[in-house]
Amino acid sequence: MGFYLRRYGNALRAYKPWMLLTVLAVILYLGIAALTDITYSVYQDFEPHSGDIPVAASMSPVDTITINAVAADPDLLFLENFALTTLQNKLELVATPHSGADNNALRRLVHTALTLSATPESGLRLSYTGKDVALGRILVGFYTDRLLRRIDDGFARAQSQRVQTPGPFRTAGDLLVVAKRSVWSADRLRPALFVLLLSFLGMVVLIGLFELADPSFKSERQIARYLGLPVLGAIPDAEPLVRTLPDRRNDT
Repeated sequence: MGFYLRRYGNALRAYKPWMLLTVLAVILYLGIAALTDITYSVYQDFEPHSGDIPVAASMSPVDTITINAVAADPDLLFLENFALTTLQNKLELVATPHSGADNNALRRLVHTALTLSATPESGLRLSYTGKDVALGRILVGFYTDRLLRRIDDGFARAQSQRVQTPGPFRTAGDLLVVAKRSVWSADRLRPALFVLLLSFLGMVVLIGLFELADPSFKSERQIARYLGLPVLGAIPDAEPLVRTLPDRRNDT
């Protein structure tokens, strides 16, 4: 057993440059990830943005809330039960990868991927950020229609109560999509370590296979067994000894 361990250790030292391929594998993974890992921003702008625009309250047939309240807590729009049920049915109809997701999974997806915020131009922006541009289009389009419908209902409720309301609220331009590539992301650290470990283990196994396939003799004992004759002596490899000797050329 000790002989094979020494033999394998010598093989690892002999094939040491091959270990650089493990680093090359990580570099290759990071390069491919940088080229293919695309994050999409899908957004729809609205104008004019007046904080007093009424929005129909989802929990009451007559009450309204302001658009400022919805912007401060977008879950009032995104996580409304009826909207989530309708969205779930729509995702099943268009056969997206998220079709069949349960209510909790859909809630997490909507909560993390969608935002509703003010823009520098004093407008309002509903946006999606994620890897699936088709899903982003569906979500932004769906909640755009949902927001406009609730605002129409809010205007109707406010007028029935003879409450003064600001001007109309509409979309500003078309739905836009922006693709972004990131050179580095913290999400790639764990896969990079996994690639490093996997490539290291693969290289260790490959070196072991090369060593087992090497037909050369590795010890005097192997020669004796092969020839069936006793070994009386052996000439050692003097190269390691020569490397340790001091350089005598400066003494002359």
